[in-house]
Amino acid sequence: MPVLLLAQGDPQAKDLLRRAIEARYGVSPPAIESLDIEMKGRTRARIGPVSAWIPLELQARFRFPSAMRWDFIVRPVGVAVQRGVDAFDGAVYRRQRGGDPPDVIEDQNLVQSAQRRLWALAALFLTPLGDHFVRLSHTDDHSFEAANTLINDAVRLRLRPDCALEQVEVTCFNPDSGRDQRFSLRLSAEQGPVDGMMLPRKISAFWDDEPYFEAEPARVVSNPDLADGVFTLAEGASA
Repeated sequence: MPVLLLAQGDPQAKDLLRRAIEARYGVSPPAIESLDIEMKGRTRARIGPVSAWIPLELQARFRFPSAMRWDFIVRPVGVAVQRGVDAFDGAVYRRQRGGDPPDVIEDQNLVQSAQRRLWALAALFLTPLGDHFVRLSHTDDHSFEAANTLINDAVRLRLRPDCALEQVEVTCFNPDSGRDQRFSLRLSAEQGPVDGMMLPRKISAFWDDEPYFEAEPARVVSNPDLADGVFTLAEGASA
């Protein structure tokens, strides 16, 4: 499988990645250099004194190996729509909330947390893990780690018995709780094509075992032309 030729790491880990890619895409996996995916679902949020599920729209954009952006919109009933953006251009982490100007985030707990969660999301698509900037290491018969050597962050991937990807996880700082927790993305066993790309039907995120959000892929564009301004939150590049 040519997509694995550039990956660093041990043979067992490469074999697990190869099997996971075949379980998702078959014998002709897509070469993904950039990606734009939209998802719709719901997230847990506190509304007054209670926690409830509220509607959520997500858009994630990647320009591998290290530029990543995450846009979200939540629509609580009876409350104004809330929008946010987290973006990493390969060197600087920026965050924007509502209509405020973007902030450059320098708190290393927040920077590393955002990088690790975005890298975990990128790992869901599997084929970017076969590139030269990734180092793979075998952990057991059904799991391996994938380290992005350019941002020095690693995530663990766990496979099902049929070798389909089941979960990606990483330990990172939770801005809501103020402590390090296990952040995991769990994939449904069911998968299907979205705009020609085979994807899991549902992606569910957790902090430890507490639900964070769940969403279904609604649109995907493989290898779009993404300008630098998309990841630096330059004016006019937010759409």
